[in-house]
Amino acid sequence: MALYSLTVGSYHLGLGQVWQALIAPEQVEGSVLNVVWELRLPRILLAMTAGAAMALAGLLLQSLTRNPLAAPGLVGVESGASVTMLLILVLWPSLLPLSLYPLAALIGGLSVAAFVMALSWRRGISPLRLILVGVGLTAMLSAVADLLITYGNIDRVESALMWLGGSLHRADWGHVRSMGLWLLLAGVPLLFCHRPLDLLQLGDSVAMSRGLNVSALMGGLLLCSVMLTAAAVANVGTMTFVGLIAPHLARQLCNERHGPLIPLSAMSGALLVLFGDTLGRGLFTPLQLPAGLVVAVIGAPYLMILLVRQRNR
Repeated sequence: MALYSLTVGSYHLGLGQVWQALIAPEQVEGSVLNVVWELRLPRILLAMTAGAAMALAGLLLQSLTRNPLAAPGLVGVESGASVTMLLILVLWPSLLPLSLYPLAALIGGLSVAAFVMALSWRRGISPLRLILVGVGLTAMLSAVADLLITYGNIDRVESALMWLGGSLHRADWGHVRSMGLWLLLAGVPLLFCHRPLDLLQLGDSVAMSRGLNVSALMGGLLLCSVMLTAAAVANVGTMTFVGLIAPHLARQLCNERHGPLIPLSAMSGALLVLFGDTLGRGLFTPLQLPAGLVVAVIGAPYLMILLVRQRNR
């Protein structure tokens, strides 16, 4: 699918041209080489790494809160990053260079998430308190975002809305390296946390009886979820729906055990965003639809059907 995605876009390429550009770049003309290596390959890798990060973040929140409808935006990361970017793009567009936009979004998202976690902490993190505080703060930040969109300069708001829709049109190798680093730091360690996560699903009392420090574990895993979400939002914009639906797609392929569920969720998220971006680039060429919008339009009906089926079991 990634190879096919390299052929899609306003500058159409054949599979043969793409393959030759990848394995024998010295034999390919410069324009083709530039399209493959500088425009499309970073975009594809960023789509896959960001999708995997959002999926893992969603799986963690669904497991920690024991709520199958929990999404990465629950702890306010996406809202914090979105409002930060809106403030910069709409009110102070010359405040930072373009290269520092992801860092600003990351700081904004992490700050709001830290605030939510601090308000939710009382001798440990309660899933119920976390949900209530997160929903409340997200609603407040959404109101601020609506205010900026309604009364901001129309040209600046248009640019901000493109980012908020989950767009990969600014992807470059710097974004890929940044996203890959965060995925390594906060995503790969989760592969070794599948047994504690399985124990948590049995209840806090059972987990503690097995010698698990529930508060420390939940705090650490929640931090991983926040880091993954903040990094993804900072690099590609808001794609909450990926974190919601990708774990459900993975559950169709395996049971509820986190051993296979963690890598399958990451793969589902990566393919979901890649598919959304490929479809968004190829559907109405040369017009490009944001990947987040395409994923939401396609995934929402599927998720509703899935939930109805589970209810009728």
